[in-house]
Amino acid sequence: MEKLGFAAGSMGPKVQAACEFARQTGKTAVIGSLSDIEAIVQGSAGTRISTAKPGITYL
Repeated sequence: MEKLGFAAGSMGPKVQAACEFARQTGKTAVIGSLSDIEAIVQGSAGTRISTAKPGITYL
């Protein structure tokens, strides 16, 4: 994800922090709007970053 070059003023810091969290903990990180929290928890909204699979998977 970090190699995709997100702008520093937009998603960049969020993606970097989520990638670091996933690498350091082995857990899944999610990025999304707090107004979508129920859908994010259910897995139907937001961006998930995980070390479980190599590469990028689109759902």
